[in-house]
Formats: sequence, structure tokens, C-alpha cells
Amino acid sequence: MSDKELEQPVQYLLGQPQRRTGVGPFSMKATIVIAVGFLIFLLTQIAGQTLFAFLVVLPMTIFVVVLVSVRWGNRSLAQAAQILWQNRRRVANNSHIYVSGPNSRIPGGHRRLPGLFARTEAIEAVYSPNRPPFVMILDRPRREVTVLLDCQMTGQTAMTQAERNLRTAEWCNWLAKFSLSGDIAQVVTVVATRPGTGELVNNEVRAIIADDAPAIAKRIVTEAASVIALARPEVMAHIAITIKLDKSQLTDESYIRNIATRIGTWADTVQYAGILAEPMTYEQAVARIHMFYNPPTEADFEEIALTGEGHGMLWQDAGPNWAVTTNNYYEHCGAKSVTWEMKDAPRSTFEDTILSSLMQPHDRIQRKRVALVYRPFSAGQGAIRVEAEHRDAMVAANSSRSITSAKAEMRLETTEAARRAQARGAQLGRTSMFVTATVTPEEDFNRVIHDIEQLAAGSSITLQRMKRQQDAGFQASLGFGQVPWAKSTTSRLTEA
Repeated sequence: MSDKELEQPVQYLLGQPQRRTGVGPFSMKATIVIAVGFLIFLLTQIAGQTLFAFLVVLPMTIFVVVLVSVRWGNRSLAQAAQILWQNRRRVANNSHIYVSGPNSRIPGGHRRLPGLFARTEAIEAVYSPNRPPFVMILDRPRREVTVLLDCQMTGQTAMTQAERNLRTAEWCNWLAKFSLSGDIAQVVTVVATRPGTGELVNNEVRAIIADDAPAIAKRIVTEAASVIALARPEVMAHIAITIKLDKSQLTDESYIRNIATRIGTWADTVQYAGILAEPMTYEQAVARIHMFYNPPTEADFEEIALTGEGHGMLWQDAGPNWAVTTNNYYEHCGAKSVTWEMKDAPRSTFEDTILSSLMQPHDRIQRKRVALVYRPFSAGQGAIRVEAEHRDAMVAANSSRSITSAKAEMRLETTEAARRAQARGAQLGRTSMFVTATVTPEEDFNRVIHDIEQLAAGSSITLQRMKRQQDAGFQASLGFGQVPWAKSTTSRLTEA
């Protein structure tokens, strides 16, 4: 790009969710159901069972096609029905209530993390003799390990448009490299806000004030720090990188050495995108996830961090004392959390600041969390999927004798652009987003929900509340290596 082009805001465009095109307006899965139903219909006709064919086979085929084709709440009717049934069964068994501690059924009386994190463990490893050990979240049953990078965002600092464009390009390049390794399951970037106690700002001011400074200067700086501390919430950010392991690596623990040689590079190279990152330690990870579950402990952990002493909490005790899952929110340790998933991404072009309003601190929302999930395809798999999607788009655009719809033309243009980008070295991945707002009893629950949905609408994003899945949504937005697709309880046959 020339210097003049770099000074102009870049317009970005996302792809569309992958879908296989079948006959006419039907998906590939619905087409297969129709073909199988038609074959059974013919066989029953040949066998002389005409009445059975018309009264049983034909209605059943239509019923199954409707179940897998019609979408309700961004899911097929079959998926929605399965989720509804599983939720009712969970409530009947009181499995929606979680209680931990000495008097609970948790082994050892621990306060383990619930749900998706129940079988995880945290281990420490060293990647540099001069650096503290970093933490790894291990999920042995799924053979996955997650490393965490504690981040400090610099996107709100003053910079030219050219610098902003270059940093955005570096961030895209950093994500694209994960497709080349072939063993990355997902990369989750979390930006969270919480009320600030002011101690971090006051501690910073005390550190920069010289002993021989004039008294009036000390007073001005101290008063300014007090004003900033009262009105400024704290922003926490981290990146979770989940690596897939094979059975041999898990047995001999060679993955520890492998990850230790890679995590330093990940932390150093992401700085070109304007993100100051350091591998997260064991105590930082435990404190971070426990604060999300138990908001009243935020001030305590902040005070402990300023003293430089360890808090001594173990991963086995980082969970909540109790939690209750309802259809519309997740209640934990006296707070209520609501989680949304991204239903529709921006359909038109957008600039790199599109998520600023959703991520930056808000006056009426004390605690919120935005998690961007990137699931890369390997380089070879990505090329195959791009070509298959382009062929499907061509079939959909040419399948009708009438005028091609604008939607089909846009899909064809998008897939053609993806082919060209793939030829230039771009990589393919799936992007999802979760947004969680945590509300304490002092806040207006309905107002916070309205504010979140309006912020998302201002970013051209359609959010959908995760009904009957609030616990899974809350845990997915934590950004500690657990995503709902890996542990889905609905059958893949029910997907549209």
C-alpha cells in the first residue's frame, strides 16, 4: 500500500457462515433426507404398500425436512427441541443447581469450577530462566491444553490512521499463523471491565512521585489521581490459545517442552499488533477466573496483587460457592450474569473500530466481558473448504431460471474474494463472539440488558441471548480454553 492509501481507513468485510447447497432452496442435509424419503416411498410403492407410502413415509419425510431446515433462534427446530428436552431433564434432576465446599458432593470438599471446567487441571511450566513460570490449563479427556497471555491493550492511545491500519494487519497476520501449525483448536481474546477501587492508580502515582518534589506538585498529582481513580473502571484482557495434543504427547508430557518453546514467540510477536502480552502465571489465572465467578473478591485480589504476595488459592478451589442456571440468566455468588452469542455478524463493510463501543468501559455497565473466538482451519483444509463453498455458491446462483437473487450474487462475490485471498496466502477460520454482563443486586438488571443489546446494534452486530444455555455461555466467555462446540450435547444430525 502507498503512503496515501495507508492514511485512509480500511474497509473490512467478513465472510458468511459455511453452508452446503442442495437441490433448490434446500440445504444439503435436507436434500439427502428428501432423497432417502423418496427412495423409501418408491420401494413401498413397488411392494404394493401404497397407503403406507402416502400416510406414513411421505408425512415423515416432510416432518424431518422441516425439523432440519426451519431455523428457530439461530438453530434448527430439531436442535431447539433437543435443547429444550435436555434442559427440562436437568431441572427435574436438580442438575441446574451447583453447590461446592466441605458440605457438598465435590470430592475433597473443594470448590471446583463447574460445568465445562469440571475435568480441567492447571499445571505450571518454565519457558525462560529469568521469567516466572506460566500456567497451562489441561483437559485430559479431550487432549487439549490452553495457555494464557495476560494483555494490556493500547488501541485507545493516540495514533495515526496509518499506524492503526498496520497494527490491524499485524493482528490478522498473527491469527493467520495459527493455521500453519495445524494443532491450534481455537484462539480466544477476552476484554473485560470491572469497577476500579483506585488502588492501582494511587500505587502508580506513589511510585512516580520523587521524594524531593515540591509539595504543591505532589498535591496536584495526588488529587488528580484520586479523581481518576474514582471514575475509571479497570480493563482486563487476556488471550487463550488452545493446542490439540495426541496421545503420545499426553503420556510422556513432551507437550510441556513444546509449548514452552512457543509461548515466548506468541507473546513477543503479538506486540506488533499493539498488544503488550506476558504469559499468565498460575496465581494470575486462578485470581482472574475466581473474580469472574465471585465479583465481591475483586478488591481483595487487587490489594493482594499490590502487596506482591501470593493469595494461595488453588485451581481446585477457584470455582463459586454456589451457582444456579435459569433459562435467561446464570446466578453465582450473589450476582446474575447474562450471556449473548453473536447471531449475525456485520453484513456490510466496517472499519477496525467497530467493536470499540462494545468493548470500552460503559457508565451504566459495571461488569461486562467480550470474548472473540477464532477457530482456524489448517492450511490444506481451508483451501478445500473455500473451493467447495465457491462451487456451492455457483450452483445456488445458477440453479434458478429466474433472475438471480441479490443474496446469491453476494454469496458468489464473497466466495470468489475468499478464493483470491487464499491464493495470496490468506488463511481460513471461523469467528464467533460471546458477550457477558454481570449484574450485582445494586444494579438495574433490565437496564443493563438493554444497554448491551443497544451497544451491539451500534456495532452492526445482532446478539441473541443463550436461553437454557446460560451456564455454558458464561463459561465460554471466560476465555480459559472451553468452547461449546467441543462439548456439544446436541446431535450433529440435527444441525441445519
